[in-house]
Amino acid sequence: MSKIIGLIACSSTKLGKDSHGKKYLAKDIYKGHTFILSKEEGLKKYKCEEWYILSGKYGLLDKDECISYYNFYLGKQSAEYKKKWAENVLNKLKSKYDLKNDIFYIFGGKSYYKYLMPHLNCIVFSYKNSNCIDLNKTTEYRNGVPHDSKSDRIKK
Repeated sequence: MSKIIGLIACSSTKLGKDSHGKKYLAKDIYKGHTFILSKEEGLKKYKCEEWYILSGKYGLLDKDECISYYNFYLGKQSAEYKKKWAENVLNKLKSKYDLKNDIFYIFGGKSYYKYLMPHLNCIVFSYKNSNCIDLNKTTEYRNGVPHDSKSDRIKK
């Protein structure tokens, strides 16, 4: 039976901006609207059994890892950096999950899923506007190709 894993993109709004040395649990440091919405509503709505944070600086973060404030946005990095970043994230995921059969819900913008999606059975979300995810508008991908799982159920 496949697992359902949530991957939430970090946010630019974080705790610790004025106290750079102080450490926080990764699940608590991010305070952006989409991060909080994804964590508090998205993970429950889609019944994610486990979840991680996609950080532009750290890659795949366990929610209970301790980190300090940082200012780094994946979207402003080169394509080469993003490809290497995605490769590192995929390697960590590969050590724990079946990338083709487990289902990954990616709560985050295109910079965070573009290079992951070709390698995952995943579902990504549209945005209502530049900083608000729409938890009701999803697109499912299998190996980077849009997929309609409803049509699979109809054929069975």
